[in-house]
Amino acid sequence: MSTTNSACLPSIMAVLTALVLFAGIFSSFMASDELVSATPPLDPNAVARGQSLAYDYGCIGCHYVGSRTAAAFNGLYNSERLLTNETIVIADEAYLRESILEPRAKVPDGYARGIHPSDYRVRLNDQQVDSIIAYILSLADQ
Repeated sequence: MSTTNSACLPSIMAVLTALVLFAGIFSSFMASDELVSATPPLDPNAVARGQSLAYDYGCIGCHYVGSRTAAAFNGLYNSERLLTNETIVIADEAYLRESILEPRAKVPDGYARGIHPSDYRVRLNDQQVDSIIAYILSLADQ
């Protein structure tokens, strides 16, 4: 009996090694996938300031659910955006910042060019832009 058991041992070890390697690769894949889709931790005060600014500057007048003028803030973060030049971008924090400060740089398909105010670069400071972005991020799952 011991001869049969020792003959199977290399096969059993190979299967166990393969399972351990697969489990490690799978868990790394899942962890990286979760990082991509997760919204970063948000400061509730920044979110509240961003919401207030979005109302004060009239952003909500166009960026509401069902708008035909602009993309809704709800669910915008990390979504795919088809641009007028037929490229697809991800609406990450860099894209949101660029869209606020340089709205004509990457115009989403289906929206009119030139409607978004182009003077936010001088009207908003960095902290205000960060707060508006935090507000948009807070609506990622809505």
